[in-house]
Amino acid sequence: MSDEEAIDSKFDKKSEKKRLKKLEEVMETGVLDPWERYRVLTDLLEQYTDIVELADRKTRFALVILGAVNAVNLIIVARPDLVSGFQPTAGAGIGIYATTYVILSLFVFVQAINALKPRISGVVQNAENGYGPNLPGLRFMQNILETSAEEYYAKWQNVQFSQINRETALAVRVLARIIMVKYRALERLYGGLLILVFLTAGLITALIYGRLF
Repeated sequence: MSDEEAIDSKFDKKSEKKRLKKLEEVMETGVLDPWERYRVLTDLLEQYTDIVELADRKTRFALVILGAVNAVNLIIVARPDLVSGFQPTAGAGIGIYATTYVILSLFVFVQAINALKPRISGVVQNAENGYGPNLPGLRFMQNILETSAEEYYAKWQNVQFSQINRETALAVRVLARIIMVKYRALERLYGGLLILVFLTAGLITALIYGRLF
C-alpha cells in the first residue's frame, strides 16, 4: 500500500467514525416515528400486564401465608396445652388477643379482595370518556360492542397511525392506574399480614414463657 493509499484509508476511517458518532447523536435526540412509537407503547403495555399478573400472584401467595397463620392460631386456641403444657383459663388477655386478631384478619382479607378485584370499568370504558371525541374506539371494549362487525372493520380500514398510538397510550394509562391501586392494596395486605405474624409469634412466646416459668 502506497503512502497516498494509507493516508486515504486513514481519512476514510476518521470520516466513518465521525459519521457514526453523528448518527448516534441524531438517534439519541431524534423523535420516534409512528411505527417506533407503536412498538414502544405495545412493549410498555405488555410490561404492565406482567406487573398486574405479578401483583395477583403475590396476593394469592399472601393468602396462603394467611391461611397457615390462621391454622396455627386455631390450633393454639383449641389446644394451648400443646405449647404451654397446661390448659390456661380464659381471661381478658385472650379475649383482647382474639378480637384484635379477627379484626386484623378481616382487614387483610379486604385488602386481598381489593388487590384481586377485577376493575372492569377501566377496561371496558368508552374511548370518549375524558379522552376526546376524535378517537375511533378500536381498542376500548365499549366502543367495539357499540358498533356492528362491519362498522368496526371499516374503522380499521380508515384509521390513522396516530389514532392507534393515541388509543394504545390511553390503554397504557388505564393499566397504570389499575397497577397503582393494586399495589397500594398489596402493600397494606402484606403490612397487615406482618402484624398477624408478629401477634402469633408473641402469643407463642408468652405461652412458652408461662410453661418455663
